[in-house]
Order: sequence, then structure tokens, then C-alpha cells
Amino acid sequence: MFIFLSYKIDSNTPMYGGREGFILTKSSSIEKGDAANTSIWTFPNHLGTHIDFPFHFHQNGQTIEDFPVDFWKVNGEKIQIFEVNLPEGKMLINPEYLDNENLNKNAEFLIFNTGFGRYRNQDKYWKYNPGLSIKTADWIVNNFKKIKIIGIDSISISSWQHRDIGRKVHKKLLDPKKPKVFIEDMDLTNIKKNTIIKNIIIAPMMVKQSDGGPCTIIAEVER
Repeated sequence: MFIFLSYKIDSNTPMYGGREGFILTKSSSIEKGDAANTSIWTFPNHLGTHIDFPFHFHQNGQTIEDFPVDFWKVNGEKIQIFEVNLPEGKMLINPEYLDNENLNKNAEFLIFNTGFGRYRNQDKYWKYNPGLSIKTADWIVNNFKKIKIIGIDSISISSWQHRDIGRKVHKKLLDPKKPKVFIEDMDLTNIKKNTIIKNIIIAPMMVKQSDGGPCTIIAEVER
């Protein structure tokens, strides 16, 4: 069975910081007598389910051109899902808040399932979103030598209430010397710790020299 792990984009898609997001402008309309329906889309590149490339925080960082096509397919045996159990009032994810008894040292894709997607239609989703702590960034670097993708069902790896820490986490984990990417605002509604994922395929928007952009994610899971 195949499922999407990415959200559809529309005018209600939340933006980090509550900024303006997706705008659709009709440029032609069959209802108004035109031959076809066409539109102009205007939106920030870090909108919806999207990728952060190293260039996002490093001037010498990698862009989409630097990642081969097979980078975007990950076998289920190289995926680790963490259920995040944040204490009330906490917004920084520390390793002790993860169910991490069985670490897959060969993992290439870490998925942090916070459950915060249930607030996606509320301002809370961007104002008080969970993000990774420096402690967790160090823990990832020390425990997952093969890691290449880090995903989360929060609007950003960076908690809006702890943006200074979020910037440090971005810089550390997007280090061009060991290039990795983030995928933020994932739809993990149908993913749990015990979900068996066979494969994940990520299709980034192919814009040259981009520091990030929306993507479509498809997971093959066992029924």
C-alpha cells in the first residue's frame, strides 16, 4: 500500500512565523470564456512539506544539484521512526524524550513523530512548534554516521519560541562537510512507531540552486 507523507499546498497552508504563504491567481478561466484554466502560483520556497538543503544555512552548502537521484529513495531497513514524548510545556526535543531503546545505527532517514500535526489548522502549529535541541543534534551526529535525511511533523526543525537554538541546530546538522537535508512539515498522520515501511521516495521540486523547496513524499507500507 502507498501513502503520502506530504501535505497538499493551498492558501491555508501554514508558514513558519505566520508569514504569508500560497497565493493562487487565475490567469485564464473557461468560465470566463477562455480556452483553458491556468493560474499563477506565488509562494515562499519553505512552504508546506519541504526540504532544507545545506545552502539554506551555509553559503558554500549543497543545493539540489549536489544530490544524486538515488539519494531520494530510502529502503525501509534504513529508516528509523521516533515517537516524541514531550513533557507539558516543553518545545525542545531532547534524546530522553524519544523512544530510543533500539537504535538502528545504519539508519539513513530519521523521522521524528511529535503528533503535532493535529494542530496544523491552528496558530499554535507555528507559534509553539516542537523543534530539535542542540543536545539532540549532537546525539544524532554521534549515533547515526550514515544519516542523510531528518524529517519531522513540525513546521520546522527550529522551534519558533527557541529560534536562536534552531539556527544552531540547522547550521550543525546541515554541515556541508557531511551533507544532510531536513524535511519539515511532514504528514505523519498514518505513521506510528510500529509502522512497517518498505520504501520512501521523495520527489523534490526541481529548481536549480535552491536552498530548499516543496516536495512530494510517498511511502510504501505494509497493510
